[in-house]
Amino acid sequence: MYNTISLTEIKGYAMMQFSWMLLRIYGKGNFTQEASLTRQRYGERSARTATAAKAALAMARRDVYRCDPPVHKEGETYAEVTRLLQGYIENEVDMNTEGTCRDNCAYYTLAERHDCFKDQFCSRQETCNGRIINCQYIDSDMNVCQASGRNNKRRYEWIEYENGRRFGQSYSCSRLPDKVDSWWKWNLLHCSYYFCLCEDDVNKAERFFSLQEACADDTKNMVVTGIRLVKHGRVFHLQISEGTLGERGAVKAGSWVPIQKFDPNDQGFREGTDYHTLTYERRAIDLDELDSPVGHVLTGVRFRMIGAHLHFEIRSTPFNYTTGRLSPEKGIWISNDNTEGAEKPRSQLTLHRPDIPTRSPMPLSVDSKHDQFIEFTNTDFEADAAQSTVPFIDIQSVQPLKGGGLSSGAGLIHRGAPGSGGFIAVKLFTYDYSRHVKAEVPPSA
Repeated sequence: MYNTISLTEIKGYAMMQFSWMLLRIYGKGNFTQEASLTRQRYGERSARTATAAKAALAMARRDVYRCDPPVHKEGETYAEVTRLLQGYIENEVDMNTEGTCRDNCAYYTLAERHDCFKDQFCSRQETCNGRIINCQYIDSDMNVCQASGRNNKRRYEWIEYENGRRFGQSYSCSRLPDKVDSWWKWNLLHCSYYFCLCEDDVNKAERFFSLQEACADDTKNMVVTGIRLVKHGRVFHLQISEGTLGERGAVKAGSWVPIQKFDPNDQGFREGTDYHTLTYERRAIDLDELDSPVGHVLTGVRFRMIGAHLHFEIRSTPFNYTTGRLSPEKGIWISNDNTEGAEKPRSQLTLHRPDIPTRSPMPLSVDSKHDQFIEFTNTDFEADAAQSTVPFIDIQSVQPLKGGGLSSGAGLIHRGAPGSGGFIAVKLFTYDYSRHVKAEVPPSA
């Protein structure tokens, strides 16, 4: 807008001065005073326009992110972390090597399945092949609607206990519900069913994040013009689009930079170097909003591990605004390396009894702040029988001006609401052009 107004002003100024010059050439008068007055008024208008533009740019927000789509579609607008923490029913007799029922649920804070006693309910449900965590006693007997479908990420649709408690949305069941009852062993020991969390075998899980850098080719004067989170196979990646930087902040749109696709089981890819696996102890992700120093633009992003936290960083490269040339050799990685041991550690964004975010009746707005972190966790027992891992991952593209915008920073945010698991999403910070807005009066003839 400012460029359009300025260009219109200078065209008008040039036309007026050309008119005074022609009149002098054809002997219609001197017109020196008129030409000087035209120049003065042009300078005044340009100064007012520049001041207004600077004020508007100073007030305008530069962060760009995606809101809720009209319709949530898995694989198009969001993706899920799976098999991290999921509600799981298990009898205590199968969680110890002796096959006894002597202990209470507090004993099974961290356990695993060892056997399946006499083909009870354990033989009719999908086994937890990883760790069984934080078991709770809810009631002895229950009806369980198991999820149908070979590729279903859920174990159960709903659970109805005899004492009246319900886990999940119990509308109907696509298969015959299982009647699950605790029992007495040797008429002395009560073998109870517990409701636990299953951290399943990693070979079944989709809970990996790539630690590989996503950078524009700054040696060819390319900059980041868009960003998104993508899921390929079982791995989440940061992906960027790049464009060619030109004079005075102009950008020629390019394309999305291909990611390096891999599976954690592929040879040559290592945990902690190429990817991070979410586990019960290492499931935190840092929420930071990072911007470049003055005179720098965004040329890359990446995840990095700091302690047990998945951490977000940006690459910033200096450039010459007039010529548009980058200085790749001076590029730096920028991050907010605040840890739990710091004098003022980052705060946690806690999810309270979260439900599946796609069920939210209200729009999910940004509820995170810079210098926070959030932990992936299970959905609420009552709302969803703890069958999903939240937050979900927003995979919508953030690409200002369809890849033709210049950016200086990026961030990782959470969009949510009370009672919702929300979404982890990315944002961009557009370049601040206000420092380049100047009113320069043309020299006098």
